[in-house]
Amino acid sequence: MGLGMSQPVGRGMKAPLFRVRERGEGHRDRIDILPNPLAAEAPSLARTVEQELIRLLKDEDVGPVAVCFRVCRDEPAGLKFICKVENPPFDGEGGRVQWRWWSPLMETAQDFRSAFQEGLRVRRERLMGSSLRPVAK
Repeated sequence: MGLGMSQPVGRGMKAPLFRVRERGEGHRDRIDILPNPLAAEAPSLARTVEQELIRLLKDEDVGPVAVCFRVCRDEPAGLKFICKVENPPFDGEGGRVQWRWWSPLMETAQDFRSAFQEGLRVRRERLMGSSLRPVAK
């Protein structure tokens, strides 16, 4: 499993922070966390949400995903962020479905955890209710 995490370096970011070992033989899922602008604004929050994402995805059969965070400032002192997680496009072969999740506007790691858990729950329910199956590992 390849994994990149962001860390702040001055005003910019550096990725990857570290790589995670494969989960098992033949397992080719990848979690690609694109350079995270949250790391420049709130390094601890960035690390926490990235680690939470990895923890929540470790037992999910979602296939390779790209993860993108964006920082939003509604008020001068208020930092909020959004997250997008998506599979690359599939050709439809084998009944696979592409998954794309956009978060609501969030402020804390708990906000992220709750929203992402709900997104994964909805995904599982939709897959169980259809003839489609999750992306093969």
